[in-house]
Amino acid sequence: MYRRLDVLRGQLLRTSAVVLAAGLLASCAGSGNVEAVRSMPNKGAAFHKALQKDYSDLAAYERDQADWVDTVFYTARAERAASGQTFGPQALSERRLPQPAVRDITEARSRLMAVLTDDNRKALPAQASLAQTGFDCWMEQQEENFQPKDIEACKRTFNTALAALEKAVVDRPAMPPAPVAEAPLPSQFQVLFDFNSSALTAEARKTMTDIGAAYKKYNPATVMVVGHTDTSGAGDANIALSQKRAETVANALTKEGVAQNKMRIEAYGEERPAVKSGDGVKEQKNRRVDVVFEK
Repeated sequence: MYRRLDVLRGQLLRTSAVVLAAGLLASCAGSGNVEAVRSMPNKGAAFHKALQKDYSDLAAYERDQADWVDTVFYTARAERAASGQTFGPQALSERRLPQPAVRDITEARSRLMAVLTDDNRKALPAQASLAQTGFDCWMEQQEENFQPKDIEACKRTFNTALAALEKAVVDRPAMPPAPVAEAPLPSQFQVLFDFNSSALTAEARKTMTDIGAAYKKYNPATVMVVGHTDTSGAGDANIALSQKRAETVANALTKEGVAQNKMRIEAYGEERPAVKSGDGVKEQKNRRVDVVFEK
């Protein structure tokens, strides 16, 4: 299609390669050789293949209308599509649009970019391609602004494809939220006791409060309460003392809101020291109750 002289001059200023476009038309793919670009092997996905075809069709139409500038423009885009490149529609600033059309085209491009997503390119490659190439065609024809039927044809192609993409977004079921990683249970708590005692110290009472708060946060299936002693004293007496310590802790945890039916009490006396020592050694780190949360 023949352009008005001022439009042609504007494009000549923007595109340095256009000066030689007519001479290159028959020799170089991407510089106007429609057949060469159309037959290039496509390295991309279905969307890129559709884009290569649709831009080649636009290039062929412009060539038949002796519009060498846009023939070069569309073959260059078809060649990019053949190489597997993903790129968007032409920017508004690249065309000298008549002022009355700017608002509609600006809004249209905004709607297009909202749905021209990777998901839609994959799910609806033909519609995604027609929406993009239809928009570029509309822009080009609107810049020339003297063939109303061509403007409407490009606009109609764009709107039909855009509606399909927008419907796909509405109809596509929402993805379920990603599962939230379950917070790991805290490592075991340790309650220390004075020598030969099963009474809670001030520090131990504070630990009870901390365990109660953690229980409410993590809601473990089982709470292990395991009593121990150091190696001083007789073995049988230490078993009894470790049992009494475990029961003291369990009773305190009940007051902190820990369910009794979730607690399991065990007592090992001096059999499982935290710090290995010889017999008869007073070691506070071994005078303890371990509280462990289990799923």
